[in-house]
Amino acid sequence: MKKYVLATMMVLGSLYGSSQELPKEIRFNIELKQFDKAKDALDKYIADPKNAANALANYYKAFVYSSLARDPKKTVAESKTLNEQAFAALKKYAELDLKAPLTKEESNSTLFNIYFSFYDLGVKFYNEKNFQESYNLFKNSLDVHDYGVDNKLNGPGTLKFAVHDTDLVWNLAVLANELKKKEDALIYYKKIADADLKDEKYITAYEELILKYKREKNAELFNKYNAAAKRHYPIDIPYWEMKEIEFALGDLQDEALLNKYEELTKVLPNNYVVFYNYAIEIDKFISSDASKGKDANAINAYRTRIEELYKKAVSIKSTLEGNLQLANLYYSKTFDLQERIAKIKGTKPAELKVKNDLIAESKALSLASIPYAEEAVRLLGELKTYKFTDKSNFKLVLEILSHAYKSSGNAAKLAEVEKKKLEVEKL
Repeated sequence: MKKYVLATMMVLGSLYGSSQELPKEIRFNIELKQFDKAKDALDKYIADPKNAANALANYYKAFVYSSLARDPKKTVAESKTLNEQAFAALKKYAELDLKAPLTKEESNSTLFNIYFSFYDLGVKFYNEKNFQESYNLFKNSLDVHDYGVDNKLNGPGTLKFAVHDTDLVWNLAVLANELKKKEDALIYYKKIADADLKDEKYITAYEELILKYKREKNAELFNKYNAAAKRHYPIDIPYWEMKEIEFALGDLQDEALLNKYEELTKVLPNNYVVFYNYAIEIDKFISSDASKGKDANAINAYRTRIEELYKKAVSIKSTLEGNLQLANLYYSKTFDLQERIAKIKGTKPAELKVKNDLIAESKALSLASIPYAEEAVRLLGELKTYKFTDKSNFKLVLEILSHAYKSSGNAAKLAEVEKKKLEVEKL
């Protein structure tokens, strides 16, 4: 948490306006700055029911209590209580006298003193690692700030409340999180995000809001904060887009899931995960009971789409899994063709033509597998350590290359592959 110390520019409230309506004892002690005595006299005066609604008395109660709260001889607890009562009295004064002339004459100095004092006490408690009390005091300070902003109350000279008290709100967010007040933290995160702040430290605010509205399935707010996060933190776009994908897919299954993936290819045309996972989901679908009843043309269209999706995926990002999937896709198709070729026993011209066409198609598929298999070999060769799955993938892709080079009659490349196989056995 970033900490900063409150500037010591406490605005000194002055005794403005007429105080003739108050008893002499109160006026005398206020003028001499004997605030403890003034407090006792004011408390006694206001305790009388007929004086409780005296606007002037409530203003000076706020002034006196605020002054006492800044007395270094007071304990932190005493200062906190005095500030709370000062703020309550100041608000009551404004309710009792809608024109509130005294706060105007003193340029709301008392209000700003209460705000600064609360904040200063919050800092002290934070430094003492009393996070609960620090949190409470920062909340008090924010209440004063919000009251000032809502009522357009400016201080002396150029002093005014910022519309968004960013540091104070962020302190509250951090402390709420520290105190396991998750729902409170989200309130302050939302204030940060709604102010459209983009400092690196605020990334947590956007992330937590995105996760909250994802859980709640609130599309409007999820999209709002996810869009802001992508705009402010473009380096993390893969993460934001992953949340976007997860939100869009939800609990969808079968063709509803595939249709949503198709939509996502338009929304996120450069997202590797969308295209790769879409291909995986199509493959799962056509192998499941859910695809039963689909006609052959529809299934073939899905198979064609798988190839297109893997190609798009590796064009976005050349990964081991993507290249392996494509190489294996072409490799597997050659086996299907070999089975069909083996079934053709006749020697009639028409039968021979079909057979030769199938042989040519098989060779073309073998050649198509080569660039993806070679890229997979390159990526596997960059690994520092090899798990069992890595070794298995290495053997598979070398077998694909061996098959392809045999089919194309490339003896030199075939020899290189056979040598590499021996090396892989030693990993």
